[in-house]
Amino acid sequence: MNHPPSPIISAAEAIEAARRLTPKLAQRAAACEAARRCPGETIAELYSSGLMRMMQPRMFGGSELGADVLLEVVLEMCKACASTAWVWLNLATHSWNIGQFELQAQHDVWDSEPGAVAATGLAFPCGKAIPVAGGYRVSGKWPFGSGVDAASWMLVGALVERSGPPERRFFLVPQPQFRSLDDWRAYGLAGSGSHTVEVEDAFVPEHRTLAAEVFAEGSNVPGGRVHASPLYRLPTFAMFGFALGMVPLGLARAAAAEMADTLRKRAGTYTGARLAEMAPLQLRLAETLAAVDFFETQFRADLAQMVAQTEAGAGSPRGDKLRWKRNLAWGTRLAKQAMDNVMAMSGAGGLNAEGHLQRQFRDLNAGASHIALTWDVQAPMFGQEVLGLPPPPGFLV
Repeated sequence: MNHPPSPIISAAEAIEAARRLTPKLAQRAAACEAARRCPGETIAELYSSGLMRMMQPRMFGGSELGADVLLEVVLEMCKACASTAWVWLNLATHSWNIGQFELQAQHDVWDSEPGAVAATGLAFPCGKAIPVAGGYRVSGKWPFGSGVDAASWMLVGALVERSGPPERRFFLVPQPQFRSLDDWRAYGLAGSGSHTVEVEDAFVPEHRTLAAEVFAEGSNVPGGRVHASPLYRLPTFAMFGFALGMVPLGLARAAAAEMADTLRKRAGTYTGARLAEMAPLQLRLAETLAAVDFFETQFRADLAQMVAQTEAGAGSPRGDKLRWKRNLAWGTRLAKQAMDNVMAMSGAGGLNAEGHLQRQFRDLNAGASHIALTWDVQAPMFGQEVLGLPPPPGFLV
């Protein structure tokens, strides 16, 4: 898992690195799907470019770049291979999460392997933790460990067995104490390697654990007191939603731009008429671009508000977090609508199993199925907040 030292890069350098990688990612997109994981050469290039350590603390050799740069890189990668974008954003953001833990935990992860990255399994009911002297014994099986093939650590959530209600807690578990079950076979984001990950009776010292409430809020995490950057004090669960929403946005944006370019150039197969002159296609294209623009505009405004609140040290009210989650889920619906329009405009050409468009369609629908982006889950929580109803017991946002 060790890689050569990665350069510390600026925001502009990160975006330019993604642009340089895009043609290679596009060439490997089919191979990525077939392998059900990111190719080794892609992971190596992400390291050599500095992108893999983009959100790692500078104290440990990372670039310590923020959510705004993450968005620009994902938008670029989604032009080529959404599975790679999904894996990269997960691994990169988890280095940010490790930076939120106790300083000793960060030393545990990065002292011997400076470029170490982690995959995650965050569903608490999937894991069990038993308190023992100095820490916990952790066991469980967590689905959807995106990028686990490239990871040497797992960040997992588990229920701590105690008298009374169990405590929810997060744990950092190293190789070889976890294993991938190699069971990711999906119709979309097929190359993301989102396998089920198993941990059996692993000892995790206390300093490599974090209470779920503290982790979710973000403003009082131990790493936020160690690193000067406000990045490590962002509201963690809110930021998770933004990160995941970047892929549906990026896919819809890329597909809409490609379709507009196609319509400018193509003539109809049977009539020979220029497609650009057909009013129904003009209407569909306008609707598609409007959906993408509305999603992106609101996304950027909400992301900027979250960052500004964190930088001001004020924290983010629950109402704002729920509104952001509502907007992400609604924006994802707009992204799906845009992609459906692109498929309709593509005609029979979009059915080509070896074409780029059908992969974009499948990947967007796969990403949109994440619970953080699902309207039927996020909308009722916002509605309850507006109506003054109490949140469900133990609700974390």
